[in-house]
Amino acid sequence: MGNCIITVSSRLELNTSDYSLENMTANYSYDYDTNDILAAAPCQSGYCSFFRTHAFNFLAVVCALGLLSNLALVVALANCWGLWGWPLGRASLFQLTLGTTIFTAMLPFFAAGISQGWVIGDGLCKVAYMLWYGSLFAQGLLVAAGACSAMWDKWVPRRHHWCMAVALWVAAILLAVPAALLSGTEGHPQELCMMRDTHWWHLAHVTSCLAVFILLPAALGVAKAMLTWRKSDCQLRVGVTCLFFLLWVLYGTALLLDSLMRRQLLDASCQFYEFLDFFLGLSEGLGVLHCCLGPLLLLGAGLYHRRTHADPGPLRVPALPTPNVQKA
Repeated sequence: MGNCIITVSSRLELNTSDYSLENMTANYSYDYDTNDILAAAPCQSGYCSFFRTHAFNFLAVVCALGLLSNLALVVALANCWGLWGWPLGRASLFQLTLGTTIFTAMLPFFAAGISQGWVIGDGLCKVAYMLWYGSLFAQGLLVAAGACSAMWDKWVPRRHHWCMAVALWVAAILLAVPAALLSGTEGHPQELCMMRDTHWWHLAHVTSCLAVFILLPAALGVAKAMLTWRKSDCQLRVGVTCLFFLLWVLYGTALLLDSLMRRQLLDASCQFYEFLDFFLGLSEGLGVLHCCLGPLLLLGAGLYHRRTHADPGPLRVPALPTPNVQKA
């Protein structure tokens, strides 16, 4: 959702039209160039107006599509036992669907908070961010675990797979703790549920996002390349579930650049500030699309697997050899 719902202490957003040049130069006898004064004003971005105009409609549409697609996936998992043929398993797919459903269920709260203001208190704001990022990180860890399912089957007995699932969800909740501590209600007269730019907790939150959105898929990609190059028997099954990483890796990149700018470790122009605001917000919007695109892609993969394996095609009856009839 970009910097419009993050309280930024080091970057100010002001309108240069509010400057009164007569008042600024009244007590000075020197002549100043107007362009120099305007150039010295803080950088401004038009992303916040774009965000407030389109955020509610976007989140409402994605929420409706996400709930419908997740419901269809749950029905398919409950009724069609053999729809998917890969070793990811129905239990892992149920967990992925649970994480996507929790993530989608938070969208109406954020959409209503952006449109009408956050009216349900500071505590529920922290809970909403905890569930939002906890379910998001859980999906990333489950996708990575699903890619390594062939290795887990060799190293971990099947009766202990539930321990792996519990460990992944606990790790996801712990990674979401900084986001919950950073969040709160601010603004007057309309309160918004937003994240504050507290130095150490914000750094911990950015580190969690980079670990899940960039480092984890990069490690899987390197491991896949190395195992393929060595022609090892233990292969990573990188399938349709990796759409999650494809949609969120841009947000991780934008978040890294934004963190460097906040710490003044990256010098840039005002045009780059404006580009980064749009890049950060639009990349997060692209990542949000996973809650409806992911279940639809899983459904499509299951139907394709069922069609290719259940319909072998027309049977071909081999032609019988013609007997040789000898004339008397």
